[in-house]
Amino acid sequence: MRLNFSWKAAGMALALAGAARAQVAAPAALPATVANDPGQARVVAYIYETIPITREELGEYLIARFGTERLDLLVNKRIIEIECRKAGVDVTQAEIDEKLNNDLAGLNVDRKTFVDQVLARYKKTLYEWREDVLRPQILLAKLVRSRVKVTDEDLKKAHDAYYGEKVECRLIMWQKGEEKAAMSAYGKIRDSDEEFTRAARGQKSPSLASAAGRIRPIGRNTTGNDELEKAAFALQPGEVSALIGTPEGIVCVKCDKRIAADTAVSIESVKEKLTKEIFEKKVNAEIPVVFAEMRKRANPRLLMGGTTAEDIGQQVKQLLEETGEVKPAKPQGGEIIPAGAKAPAR
Repeated sequence: MRLNFSWKAAGMALALAGAARAQVAAPAALPATVANDPGQARVVAYIYETIPITREELGEYLIARFGTERLDLLVNKRIIEIECRKAGVDVTQAEIDEKLNNDLAGLNVDRKTFVDQVLARYKKTLYEWREDVLRPQILLAKLVRSRVKVTDEDLKKAHDAYYGEKVECRLIMWQKGEEKAAMSAYGKIRDSDEEFTRAARGQKSPSLASAAGRIRPIGRNTTGNDELEKAAFALQPGEVSALIGTPEGIVCVKCDKRIAADTAVSIESVKEKLTKEIFEKKVNAEIPVVFAEMRKRANPRLLMGGTTAEDIGQQVKQLLEETGEVKPAKPQGGEIIPAGAKAPAR
């Protein structure tokens, strides 16, 4: 059987559907026996005129389908709210609006695009984003600010990271479990630039392979890996480092160029900008620590599944990163060292 499609018919169907929705949105008056019953205040719908669907029924329906996965979120939110209330910390809708607008500006998208493309991909509504992501972020950030200080050593390391000497290099990475392959290939790539380039283009990381292993120049205090930075700064142009273990796998780097420090920029000339940046990164790094302390005090017992201690840090890390914010560099000696992002304006 052949089906004939008509845009006009489709338009009429949509119009009828809209009229039907309008009728649902404005139902007929309820019978007096129902309308006068105080117990109906928790009713969310009626069928057959007088049979109620209550909030409790709706709640049980949603709990059965989403309860376990959302329980942790609710528990965490309540812990944050209670602890912040004790400390006299609150957040206003205006602050949430400001945070949302700043995030959208950072992502260079408008609100509609963010909702339709970003939130839709994660199956979140704008209300969920505001209440489940932005509100806890702001509360936690406010709470930990009094615990954060920027030291002279922080400023020195940040200045060195941005304006100190750097090493322009290429990197090859072997994933975990590929240690034998790395050792087997090392002799060739160390002794031949052609072999190094071939291996760099053929490595499994798509981003590294497409750039033939070229990465942003390595500065001191920028990678979160002391061994990698030490190895890079020990190289002269044309030299290849030894194999270096990292959490992501085995790497080696080849120095292409040494970049001299920019001695024209003093610490004092960029102190205000560096202080602000370091402070925000230290706040972000302190949040998981503070939240872990909160959770320990609250001692939640989840009766519908639960969260292990190992999950806590990851949950808060994910909460902070969902907006696409720059992640803080790895802590070293209790201090947060700025990542090698774009240098502040002079």
